[in-house]
Amino acid sequence: MLDSKPFNVSSLLRELAHARHRQLLILCGSRHWTKTQYQAMTDNHADLVLSDNVHFEHAIWPQHLHQILGQEFQFVCYDGYSGIVPNMLAAAAGTVKAGGLFVLLMPERTTLDTWCDPALSKWLSEGECTDSSLFLSRFAKLMTQHNYWIISEQGEHNLPAQYSVPGHPLNLAPQFDVVSRISQHLAAKIPSPVLLSADRGRGKSAALGLISAQHAHQKIVICAQQRRAVQNSFKHLALALDMAEPSVQQNHLHNLSYLPPDVILATHPDVDILLIDEAAAIPVPILTKLLAYCDKVVFASTLVGYEGNGRGYTLRFQNHLKTHYPNYLSVHLDEPIRYASNDPLEAQMRQLFVLDSEYATPTPSTPESIYFECIERVDLLNDEELLRQIFALLVIAHYQTSVNDLRQLLDSPSNRLFVAKQNLSIVGVCLVNIEGGLDESLATQIAQGTRRPAGHMMAQQLVQLQGDTQFAIHRSARIVRIAISPAMQQQGIGQALVGFTMTQLRTQVSYFGSSFGAQAHLLQFWQKLGFDAVKLGYRQDKSSGEYAILVIHKASALDTTALRAQFKSQLFFDLPALYRDLPWQLVRALCCTLPRCQLEQSTLTQLAYLVSKPATQQHIAPLLHDVIKAQPDLLSTLANISQMRLILLLLQRHQPKELATELKVESKKQLQQVYQQLLSEVYAEITHTQRPN
Repeated sequence: MLDSKPFNVSSLLRELAHARHRQLLILCGSRHWTKTQYQAMTDNHADLVLSDNVHFEHAIWPQHLHQILGQEFQFVCYDGYSGIVPNMLAAAAGTVKAGGLFVLLMPERTTLDTWCDPALSKWLSEGECTDSSLFLSRFAKLMTQHNYWIISEQGEHNLPAQYSVPGHPLNLAPQFDVVSRISQHLAAKIPSPVLLSADRGRGKSAALGLISAQHAHQKIVICAQQRRAVQNSFKHLALALDMAEPSVQQNHLHNLSYLPPDVILATHPDVDILLIDEAAAIPVPILTKLLAYCDKVVFASTLVGYEGNGRGYTLRFQNHLKTHYPNYLSVHLDEPIRYASNDPLEAQMRQLFVLDSEYATPTPSTPESIYFECIERVDLLNDEELLRQIFALLVIAHYQTSVNDLRQLLDSPSNRLFVAKQNLSIVGVCLVNIEGGLDESLATQIAQGTRRPAGHMMAQQLVQLQGDTQFAIHRSARIVRIAISPAMQQQGIGQALVGFTMTQLRTQVSYFGSSFGAQAHLLQFWQKLGFDAVKLGYRQDKSSGEYAILVIHKASALDTTALRAQFKSQLFFDLPALYRDLPWQLVRALCCTLPRCQLEQSTLTQLAYLVSKPATQQHIAPLLHDVIKAQPDLLSTLANISQMRLILLLLQRHQPKELATELKVESKKQLQQVYQQLLSEVYAEITHTQRPN
């Protein structure tokens, strides 16, 4: 029970419970004082304490957020002296139940500007230091401007005399309406997918359980990366059917079974309806495979979450559904279930982490009205609307955004920010990280694999490719993100913004680069700007399903010839195995800027000989492979279907029967004709380019 001395916390808690609201309470003072006060308030019976302080009884400092998500507590304490990690702070706030308190232990508000936060080092690269945090400075301003509940060791406090908010009874009507609409859609003669979205606390998982109850005579599989994420769905199915709630180890209840996505795709279980919870945490390629597996699929996900799931997922996957399933149903849950509307803690977390920022779409106008500016990090502290617009645009443009990214934006000294504006509105953002400038000793240790210092991602990867320490010794600019207003895309603004950025930084760095998820259209964007691929990752990103690609601008003070040659060899070696399933359009884009070499005279002679007579696949295939490997840019000069056939058959080594429809090859005779036609087309292009003017 909370002690009412010297404050009226107990009565405030009763009023919070009556209103079904939650509240943030900040205890400001020394670490010992804030800990002692919290323990006295809760009579040392706290529900959840997050702290690395070994003297804090029953405290935990989890390595992974799923260790605390999906649970509910009356009192949650976050020890700020352990470090302000936004992802963990937001996740902890999400576990507070209606009528509960989220207590944050912090130094005095007036000292936050210069407080040595243990977590600050997470946002510093090797060689950087800072004695202040713009993120914490902004937090201090918000405490004052928005009337946060505060109790201070210095004797100051900010607590209301009472929390006079009328009680809000639980209103399940909106949720039942959504469940009814989804159930009717799933019962339609022509099935199509459902996209269910909600902010946290809206009962999304509960709705999936109720949908299962509505279709109690059908086989339903619920899918998620973690079993505990769907416990609420099982709970509400049990309630609807008047059954005992299953344990978290139980994977089946009545008509509902839990299976992770990889098991579904591997075992192909018999299923009538497939429910996918936290779909944003599953790679889009896996989602599309699940979509093809079952006619009736409900994709449910949190729009604003703590796991890195932003609106980027919704926009991206929604575009796929619009293209392939125009009759899909999109529904959104607005009304909170776990607590009442206008919940103070939800508002405070959204405000602190800019989770409620909405990008204001500018009025379309001519590209001539666009102008560019450099934004200093301190500008974001002094102009809240500027911060909100920039962060909102970054969230829209990127597949995964977490609240940690906000602190990275504000507190990383190596960040540089450039924007495109139209009539004072932000229409484009370019975020850059300055890397390198390391001493030769450290660069040598990176090359030897004995050191992996914080930050400098691109510089370290380039050093490790060939052991060239110059890529870490010289300074470089890694373009982290490019975000353009959806209403202003395809107008050249992104290219112009990158050009402006490079002009501003050209005297400060020796080379420019970027890393992103490999997609054909993205790679082509960078190629148009003069960037060439020098590395393709070996593992697919868990969220996007894409390989990371590293590109370097041609106008570099360092010689990248060896890097490009090495990448060419690696790509052709790995295409038949590791990269066998890369889209052929991406392979074509990769090949078009690879270095070329002269064809041997013997190769030209063999080409001329084979093209003059009927030749077998066994003779043609290795010869064409050698030609394309020598001159990869030849691919882009051929007809589209020829490009596809050469890539799929010769470079990725797919069997013709696997792709008979796509390749338009139905027999051995047709396959032979395809090879002969490819030979003729390649030979014609070679002889044309070698013909004197």
